[in-house]
Amino acid sequence: MVADSHVGEFMDHLPQRALDTLEGSDLILHAGDICDISVVRQLGELAPTIAVRGDHDRGGARHLPRDHLVEIAGRRIGLTHGRRPWPIEYSVVLSHLAAGRRIAYMAGLHRELIRRFDAIDCLVYGHWHEPRVETVNGVLCFSPGAVCPWGSMTEGRPPRRGPTRIADLCVNRYRRQLGAEAMRPRVGILELPARGRIDARSITID
Repeated sequence: MVADSHVGEFMDHLPQRALDTLEGSDLILHAGDICDISVVRQLGELAPTIAVRGDHDRGGARHLPRDHLVEIAGRRIGLTHGRRPWPIEYSVVLSHLAAGRRIAYMAGLHRELIRRFDAIDCLVYGHWHEPRVETVNGVLCFSPGAVCPWGSMTEGRPPRRGPTRIADLCVNRYRRQLGAEAMRPRVGILELPARGRIDARSITID
């Protein structure tokens, strides 16, 4: 599993460690923010690759589907980027800031993403650059974390203005709450046994 590689935007290329970790996979899923469609071709040299578009995708990657249902080994996997409409995100963040509580970007996120699909066993998503495994209503929700480290996206970038500036401040505060370990570059591995629970692992690649 790969998410948020941002190649051509914040990274020059996929790290070799990511490719080495994914080698031997039966199928590779990319959960968006590819940025350069060549990433899909490069991953396709390792294994068949399915990708969806993220909010940073341009060029050829912009034409990828928003959501994709994958059926493999008798399991149904919903693949999506993970972004919700900005009005929802703003309302969640601002309400928590106003109340002085820890920012909870994930409030209701998994349930909303699951509703994009019909009867799935597993949800794979990205966008938040955060490794996360949680079971919601019997569905395993898995974010492998991001290939692109969060710091490389903000380093040296001048502050934006207006509502985007507020969004940047809120997101950066949220990232700090996660801690350095959660922000390390990662890929994910899903193991789908014929019977029994799906195993999801996030693997650091730095």
